[in-house]
Amino acid sequence: MKGVSDLLFFLLLTIFVQNIVLTTGFGSSVMLRIVRRPQDIFRFGGLLCGFSLLTMLIAYPLDRLIGTSYTAKLLRPLMLIAIAAVLYILACLILKRAVPSVYANVRRLLPLAAFNNVVIGIALIANHTFALSLPGAVGLAVGSSVGFVLLSWLTAEGMERIDNPDMPQAFRGLPATLLYLGILALALMGFGSSVSMM
Repeated sequence: MKGVSDLLFFLLLTIFVQNIVLTTGFGSSVMLRIVRRPQDIFRFGGLLCGFSLLTMLIAYPLDRLIGTSYTAKLLRPLMLIAIAAVLYILACLILKRAVPSVYANVRRLLPLAAFNNVVIGIALIANHTFALSLPGAVGLAVGSSVGFVLLSWLTAEGMERIDNPDMPQAFRGLPATLLYLGILALALMGFGSSVSMM
């Protein structure tokens, strides 16, 4: 029962209370790139969730195996990048052979999802910053991906409304987007009160 509660706690925490993009900046540049084509948000989110979950499931036992020594701390990022690279290659090969039509649709999104800061950063944080159970780590990975999708969708919707001809020229584009994200971050922080994950 503790595993299910850990899963749900970290899932809901990273979606609503401490959105990983807003609190750490992980994936923010990719998010701003993805929102330019809103039809790609949910496809990218599915890929991101898959890569985050698989990276976490593979890295979790390896993290326990390599320990917490100084050398392990130096090897951990390299291990996560190697896992992401292997998963990317496998995803390309499997999709290209099994379902070429799906591969054609997601081909340009695959490298962005596989090597995203969210994927590698969450796996790095999960056991380095605080010890999590496996269900908690899975909740963290899935919740971060869902939170990324939610924030991307809200940003895409906001960018449509920000494109206002009455807005001064100096605030159009990136400055308006950053102001919008700052206001959105403050709104989501209202859910947090005294809950802190990082």
